[in-house]
Amino acid sequence: MLNGRNDTAAKPVTLLLALLLASGLAGAARADDAAETAGVAAAEAPAWPESTLSGDWGGARQRLFDAGVQVDLAYTADYLRNHSGGLQRGGAYVGNLNLAVQLDGEKLIGWQGGSAYLALISNSGGRFNLNKVGSFMGVDNLEAPVNRTGVFEAWLQQSFLDDRASLRAGLYPIDSEFYVTDSSGVFVHPSFGMGAEAADFGSLAGPSIYATSSYGARLRLDPDPAWYAMLAVTRGIASERIDTAGPNMSWQRGVGSMLIGEVGFSPLKSGLLVDPPGGADDDGDYSPISKLAVGLWRFSPRFPQLSAVDAAGEPLSSTHWGAYLLAEQTVYRVPETQRDLTLFARYGFTDGRTSTLGYSVSAGLSFRGPFAGRENDTFGLAATRAHADPQGRLQLASEAGVPLSSSNETVVELTYQAQVLPGLVVQPLIQRILNPGFYLPDSTVAGVRLQLTL
Repeated sequence: MLNGRNDTAAKPVTLLLALLLASGLAGAARADDAAETAGVAAAEAPAWPESTLSGDWGGARQRLFDAGVQVDLAYTADYLRNHSGGLQRGGAYVGNLNLAVQLDGEKLIGWQGGSAYLALISNSGGRFNLNKVGSFMGVDNLEAPVNRTGVFEAWLQQSFLDDRASLRAGLYPIDSEFYVTDSSGVFVHPSFGMGAEAADFGSLAGPSIYATSSYGARLRLDPDPAWYAMLAVTRGIASERIDTAGPNMSWQRGVGSMLIGEVGFSPLKSGLLVDPPGGADDDGDYSPISKLAVGLWRFSPRFPQLSAVDAAGEPLSSTHWGAYLLAEQTVYRVPETQRDLTLFARYGFTDGRTSTLGYSVSAGLSFRGPFAGRENDTFGLAATRAHADPQGRLQLASEAGVPLSSSNETVVELTYQAQVLPGLVVQPLIQRILNPGFYLPDSTVAGVRLQLTL
């Protein structure tokens, strides 16, 4: 059930997407069998029997796809246990249910270049990091301040210039596209998604990211296959409301706005790099990862600084801003397979006066198909560090009520993602967290993730 404070904000978008979905269902019932037999749409459709537990639903999924509707349902459950250090020993379960509906406007209603997307989430379980570990950066990317059920993402998009540009508007989390490296997606720790310094809320407001989104708009340009540029503006989410806000934020309840831009290119597609070793015998289906990007973000209005005050004792104000650089590159491919090794590195920093963290850095590797016959498995090893600047350290020490033991919090994660069946993935993991919360004893966390794609 949607949080009552957010029903009004969510109803218009939800109603529109519901009407489009109904149109898609009607269109699916009238799908042309000859076109389906020809395999035009089927060539573009996901391989449901190979990636889901429920398959193609007796052909219903393909008919929906032909009519412009794609429905995906996934459930992820984590059990993690703190074996030493942190706040206290013990374990907890964290869960997330995600229902996503993608709509092709041209197939549905003849809307050339139009599309829509709706994602509903339902969080469940305990507060593992809050109660057991006390890490500033977090432990599990599913854990949210409050369990919520409702609309998380809902937007309309218009593509133009022969799909070289698109404009997206609605409930839009920036971590769905910005500050993202695909090769770090295997990890459970939150900072291998959006970097910790950008995800951290400033002294006044924070970004539209999981698990609380806000309204915004994004423009993307792809002038060349090797290059892209994105610019987005979203409503800021008030820092004091993050623990009580619903699954989305109304425009009126936001605080200021966040502007973020990113420019990136593919060294491989641009010709600066050659195919990774082992990739020369490409069969046409293999696609290595190659990306280098730089981003810049800022909030308005000016934020109060964390601890600096003027002669009258009033907080000084500063611009809340930051920048980041990220890179990922496939460096090796096992010949004639989809098995490959990819490295990634990311670095981001902030103004250091309105945000607790001055910078964060992370690096790691992911090996798809580490063993012959296990091409759908992924092995990952990565580390991330967050650094608190002087004003951030003063605030952290004040909140903790004890002196800090370090200016840095560091996490190393080792994980193995194993596909047991199509749509069923089991992922054991270990994290070693040094100086959790910048003052707690080093923590050792072990656990397992279960992913069901239905």
